[in-house]
Amino acid sequence: MTTNSTSGTYNFNLEIGDVIQEATEMIGGEITLGEEPRSARRSINLILNDWQNRGVCLWTTNTTIVSIAASTTAINLGNNISDVMQVVINRDNTDLNLTRISYEQYLILPNKGQTGRPSQYAIKRFADNVELYMWALSDNNTSKLKIEKIDYMQDVTKSAVQNADMPRRFLPSLTTGLAYYMSLKRPGITEARATFLKKEYEERLAFAMTEDKERASLYITPRMSSI
Repeated sequence: MTTNSTSGTYNFNLEIGDVIQEATEMIGGEITLGEEPRSARRSINLILNDWQNRGVCLWTTNTTIVSIAASTTAINLGNNISDVMQVVINRDNTDLNLTRISYEQYLILPNKGQTGRPSQYAIKRFADNVELYMWALSDNNTSKLKIEKIDYMQDVTKSAVQNADMPRRFLPSLTTGLAYYMSLKRPGITEARATFLKKEYEERLAFAMTEDKERASLYITPRMSSI
């Protein structure tokens, strides 16, 4: 009796060219060469950007540590940052959480030059970079900020020897999403087919987004006090 064995590997992924091929096979209709791979890569980049508008993709979050000099007002976080989730200041080997306030709240603070232990921060999201503003300003040169930030996903720039910047569990979403996007541009695709692909895409993306959540429990306890 022969017993089949499994591969023993865990490396399945799709290069961008394979994603495009899988998507085109879903669409059907008239195959157009030439500019179609370039058009497909452009659509993939639009899809990845759309995902980040729908929620926090956990794989895009990471922590950076920034040393801050005394009286530092603002920190430029760069153009690959989408937003900030949390900021902690480390002073004397102790981590202290900073409270996020809106940039409008920061603007109306009466004394932005006040020094001490920073307790609040505000984020300003420009078109090409993100800046972090602290209050109060640090009164020493030894403090460090631990910033949990959300990065943009890396660009898709070629079809061969390149993968999308995402976990492989999102491949079903990406392939069906690309099929839908391309169905809107490819000649001969019926509205019914495009509608079907959109439904499949949204369902698969919803499954993936639901799975891509923090699994730690959140407990909320009301504060009970007597007056």
